[in-house]
Amino acid sequence: MLIDWSTPIDHSRWFFCETLTPLAYTRVYRELGADHRLRYNQLTGMLSNELILLLETEFLSASLNAVQHDADDELRAAVMSFAEDERRHAATWRRLNQLSAPEWYGAADRFLCRPTRLTQVVSRIVARHPLACPVMFWIQLSQEERSIDISRRCLRVPADRMEPHYAAAYREHVRDEVRHVRIDAILLERFYARRSAAVKRITAAAFRAILGSAFLRPARSTIRIVRLLVSEFPELRPLVPRITDELRGLEHDDDYQRMMYSRETTPATFEWFDRCEEFRSVSRLLRAYTPRTCRSAS
Repeated sequence: MLIDWSTPIDHSRWFFCETLTPLAYTRVYRELGADHRLRYNQLTGMLSNELILLLETEFLSASLNAVQHDADDELRAAVMSFAEDERRHAATWRRLNQLSAPEWYGAADRFLCRPTRLTQVVSRIVARHPLACPVMFWIQLSQEERSIDISRRCLRVPADRMEPHYAAAYREHVRDEVRHVRIDAILLERFYARRSAAVKRITAAAFRAILGSAFLRPARSTIRIVRLLVSEFPELRPLVPRITDELRGLEHDDDYQRMMYSRETTPATFEWFDRCEEFRSVSRLLRAYTPRTCRSAS
């Protein structure tokens, strides 16, 4: 990856696209100053690095390793290449955070994201047994597509505003992720489409639960960012109750939900929803999803 690691991070620039940050969808965001918004943007960018790193190192790698034994030679080669890409990506996100905040990431991959022990245990079980728990294939597809949209949005930020190391990482990342989404669809076709109706119903219910609790609404890590922001800018303390309330309400905000999951941002995922009748119920969770004619994945 062509990133000049010898140069320092430019903390006068954004790390992330503003329209990807949860606070940008709140009314209180308009009351923040330029310096507040810049630092919030950088904290959110580092959190995104942590989350992608967590997904790639602890969950996707385990899932990809597990399916290799049941794949034909062509698919096995594709999955092995996929896994190698994820290892490279993980090294990049780790290095970005170490360079951005060495005091936080000198000896650890996570500072902003702190999942509960129960969440980690359950997630690892699901990741290590994707054939028994095919919900992992759906998580892979939806989150890989989201990462493509994240990179593309960040690359649309004017060059004089986006931090160069981050821009280079997003540029390289999006190239691999487009291919990964195609592999995710093959994995769904191979290991999910022909499963029994009962397994499909359970998978859809598990996906709704995981998406709603872990990937849709702003989580504890978002509140942690707010606390860090206030520690750096004490003048924001009176706004904390409003910030917290408005962040918690975003799961019901149409614009925020469209940014997260929609036919524009996650088109392949939505096409698979349409194809699988058991996933029509996702429309109760994702406000941007209206089922189209269902073509059964049987």
